[in-house]
Amino acid sequence: MITLFGAPGAGKTEQGKLLAAKYHWGWVSYRDLLMNLRDRDIRFALEHGMFIDDAVAVKVLDAALADINRVSNKYKWRSRGVYPSQIILDGFPADFRQTKWMIENGKIKDLQGAIVLRVPRGELWKRLVARKRVDDTRAAIERRQDLYDRNITGMIRVLTMNGVLVREVDGNNSPQDVLARVEEVLADWNMIAPKQYEKIEKPKPSIFTNCF
Repeated sequence: MITLFGAPGAGKTEQGKLLAAKYHWGWVSYRDLLMNLRDRDIRFALEHGMFIDDAVAVKVLDAALADINRVSNKYKWRSRGVYPSQIILDGFPADFRQTKWMIENGKIKDLQGAIVLRVPRGELWKRLVARKRVDDTRAAIERRQDLYDRNITGMIRVLTMNGVLVREVDGNNSPQDVLARVEEVLADWNMIAPKQYEKIEKPKPSIFTNCF
């Protein structure tokens, strides 16, 4: 598994989708998993940048990963040749407690790398205003930004101590430029073949993209 970190508006979801489509990897969006529960309290909390109970968060993620593994094994068994050899976590773990849960429940051994998308705060605000999402109010953005800022340094330190590769990537560029930078990191980590990303010109959408 690979996880994508970044402040609100850094481009985690866009990069996760691009990677999933290009390499036929599984993509799991923490926010989408919670929204799909159709729980009014959870939706309200998400739309206002409020804390989500970790017990709920880890339960839905655990179920999503189990589903991906089940589908992956099904396709592998059928020898289709197309199944998620890698899983991208979008926005998870979201705080130190969720990171601790991954360690205590053995999930950390499946997490190979974490990529941190760095974008200046001024650019983040421009992006958030432009995307016009219901939960992108000033108050909600500030709460999510504060939560991220409080947790990211500690999460990176703990992940590194547990053998997870961590690399920062400049996210203040076009989506394709950022994707190329991310792919350079993945090539360094031997998760894709060196320069493999330069040979794939027209990626087809993955059957696993947006399936959760």
